[in-house]
Amino acid sequence: MGFRKVAELDALRDGGVTGVEVDGVPIALFRQGNEVHATHGICTHALAFLKDGYVENGTIECPLHQGVFDIRTGRALCAPLTQDLATYAAKVEGGDVLVDLETASTGRADEAPVDADQVLEKTGRDQLPLVIAGAGQAAAAAIRAARAAGFSAPIQLVGAEPHLPYERPPLSKEALGETFDPASACRLPTADVAALDVTFHPGLRVAGVDAASRVATLSDGTEISYGALLIATGGTARRLGVAGDDLPGVHHLRTLEDARSIAASLASARTVAVVGGGFIGLELASAARARGLKVVLLEREGELMSRLLPPALGAAFRRLAQAHGVDIRRDVAVKAIAPRDGALALATTAGEILADTVLVGVGLVPETDLAASAGCEVAGGIVVDASGRTTIDGIWAAGDCALHHAPLNGRRGRLESWQNAEEQGAAAGRSIAGDDTARAEKAPWFWTDQFGLNIQMLGVPGTGDAVALSGTDGAAGAVYRTVADGRVTAVIAFSDAAAIRAARAELAAGTPFDLAAHGARLLAPGDFEPTPIDPEEDDMSASPDVQFTKKYVWPDEGLSIIPDWVYTDETVYHREVERIFHGRTWNFVALECEIENPGDFVRSNVGPTPVVVARAEDGTIHVFENRCAHRAAEFCRDLSGNAKEFVCPYHQWSYDLKGNLVGVPFRRGVDGKGGMPKDFKPADHGLKQLTVTTHRGVVFASYAEDMESFPDYLGPEVLREFEATFDGRKPKLLGHYRHSLPGNWKLYHENLKDPYHATLLHTFLVTFGLLVAGNKSLMLADPSGRHGVMASAKSDAVVSEDKKKEMRAYKEGMTLEEPRFMDFIDEFDSPWSVTMATIWPNLIVQREMNTLGIRHIVPTGPNEFIMKWTMFGFEGDDEEMTRHRLRQGNLMGPAGFLGLEDNEAIKFVQDGMIGVPGGKHLVKLDPGTEAGTADTLISEAAIRAMYRHWRDAMGIA
Repeated sequence: MGFRKVAELDALRDGGVTGVEVDGVPIALFRQGNEVHATHGICTHALAFLKDGYVENGTIECPLHQGVFDIRTGRALCAPLTQDLATYAAKVEGGDVLVDLETASTGRADEAPVDADQVLEKTGRDQLPLVIAGAGQAAAAAIRAARAAGFSAPIQLVGAEPHLPYERPPLSKEALGETFDPASACRLPTADVAALDVTFHPGLRVAGVDAASRVATLSDGTEISYGALLIATGGTARRLGVAGDDLPGVHHLRTLEDARSIAASLASARTVAVVGGGFIGLELASAARARGLKVVLLEREGELMSRLLPPALGAAFRRLAQAHGVDIRRDVAVKAIAPRDGALALATTAGEILADTVLVGVGLVPETDLAASAGCEVAGGIVVDASGRTTIDGIWAAGDCALHHAPLNGRRGRLESWQNAEEQGAAAGRSIAGDDTARAEKAPWFWTDQFGLNIQMLGVPGTGDAVALSGTDGAAGAVYRTVADGRVTAVIAFSDAAAIRAARAELAAGTPFDLAAHGARLLAPGDFEPTPIDPEEDDMSASPDVQFTKKYVWPDEGLSIIPDWVYTDETVYHREVERIFHGRTWNFVALECEIENPGDFVRSNVGPTPVVVARAEDGTIHVFENRCAHRAAEFCRDLSGNAKEFVCPYHQWSYDLKGNLVGVPFRRGVDGKGGMPKDFKPADHGLKQLTVTTHRGVVFASYAEDMESFPDYLGPEVLREFEATFDGRKPKLLGHYRHSLPGNWKLYHENLKDPYHATLLHTFLVTFGLLVAGNKSLMLADPSGRHGVMASAKSDAVVSEDKKKEMRAYKEGMTLEEPRFMDFIDEFDSPWSVTMATIWPNLIVQREMNTLGIRHIVPTGPNEFIMKWTMFGFEGDDEEMTRHRLRQGNLMGPAGFLGLEDNEAIKFVQDGMIGVPGGKHLVKLDPGTEAGTADTLISEAAIRAMYRHWRDAMGIA
């Protein structure tokens, strides 16, 4: 392959990092004067892009967890990193930067991997070993530090779990997803165990210690004489201590096995109760919401994390969770848990709550019994000094079981964090090796990943500290500072690694905090909170519908004002899925020409829900959910094809082309053992099947079983325009586009019910007369307000000077190199040359002169949706008509002359709402038409009609 050009030197910032991609490989380029170094572009720890990192003194700091690499050698220089970066040969020739992906940088020549033989040569086999009780992250850090400091005796590592040491933060984050690899969390891989001469005893505990004789007894009776003992036993997940807290479906989190059980439980759950509003509870809630599950979080105290954070800061975390659809109930304690009809009933101080699974995150109980039995001082944790020494000679302690060596906010306490386990373990390891050199104190550092944000905290906040906010509450870039006696005690940054870097110097300086200099404002606990509900009206046991209608109230101004929460709120979005996409609506799923033959199928969506559209052997069309009835696997992975049956790849359950279950491997067991119950009936376990209808070659599906006919659903006026496009000729598939838009799905409907914008935004439309104020036009809305048609007749008339002044998009003298592009062949029984029909809730039918297309809206959340485009013609088209349709198709698509502008405009609107939340939209154009059809392009009446229907469907007064 050799060297190839990847960038120009002048395009690289001197002293900075630039990301490029070569053959699919992300590369980080570091310019140092006229010299360039190249490494792999992704951090080896948490897979963050290094192009977003911070370059200083020949190193790159990862933006996520602050691991540092040498940019010349790729060497991992500090925790949490354990794996070096790949490097690539790079050179500069004639102003061009060249990189060879097959050759490593020469900067690595003097770096040698750990050699097991060299370690063994230096190991004193006649010395008493270091015994480590507990095989977690602190133990791994101690082992590495001890060996690095010259410790030569054998090391005996005793762990209750079967795993080598691993870090626990991923357990409440990545490990709950479907692609987690446990090896990515390992802190002491098998190769390092051998290279560092460690003997591992999995599945055992140190059951007792004779400190005077220096003998450790393992749980299997083995006795080991030790020269040094490190207690790194960590802790266990705190139990609720109520009846039923050990039932199946009630989960606590501490180990890899716990995480796997929780992930499996979430895969089959629809509703989740999280008990505990600390960081673990919030991360579990975030993981459940990421799967689209309903989540209620119960917090015993009056505010989240009230024993750790000031109330105003706990409230900020609460609002973040609430904004993502978590139902948080405070001052609520769980009294008991009992099984109820396949679910779990939680008896609480605020009434009963039903959930499919219960996740408990109420803290950790440190395992200190071993230390106490050995005579070590214990006071809520094992008492240690800065080197990890306990009060008993020859015994050290580190990690979650040990106290921090110095008081925090005036009292001794434990720091349950990744950083503390790493640094306390390393300090103990160095001390055991004889190195008690004092290290510079680092401010405690912690991170949490919640609801799409990486939140980092530096320092130790006090519960009584004031809170100052820079930026937008709860949004990426928000920085909270806790302040006591006029000085900053901690900095909490929402997805802002640069703020944490700056905070190190800020905390070290200890200078008085200047509110104005940071553009900050002090928060009170009630800031950003909605008006409280009268307690007499707040029934915690009220139905979800009652709670929803109390919380979401339309502004008094009526339909001319639309609040931001309509577009950004997670709870609102999930109610839309339930009541609109899964409600009484006809949803587009395919064109019949995509499934012409028996066995043909396509993957599609109804709202965010994946479905399969298939034509059965008898020619009938069926639509069913793409979710195996056994373990919920998405069984159909191909976008389209032809099949005789569908087989789930997980356990090989098979379904026919109508969605019926037809095969269960080993249904009757083997040799009379195992298998399904005798009363198991395959007919009761088929796929969820939807109601299906077709009209003029277009396939629609509904979750409602008693839907009205499709013509009645559209109404006569919209049906007439629909049938003007689908006029009886058989559609012919021309191709597909697909892209995502960072905006709310309803904005696309609004965009096509808003002819006002079209006359102002789109240069192409107004310059070439397709849609100009003054043209013959119509903005049609059906009586319900849900459907609409924006229509205009192409005009060759000269645009007046007055109208040109109003339409900034108009470009005088613009011409087309290809004049056939604007040819209009009159083939439709319609007065309109341009129509855009919006069929509620997920279909746009476009007819732009002679180009024809389907736009299929697939929402993925309140702030994003996927647009699937299907371009089509008719079977009777000759080759020239097909080419003509494709030529004009350049108007549309993700990068079309029109589509590109609409996509950007929608993003700008969503960005505005997210960046400055809590606002309202003004839709008052054409006040003479309250809501509905308008015969002018300068109108928003159709948008008002749509929200009249939307409010009714959502149950919003």
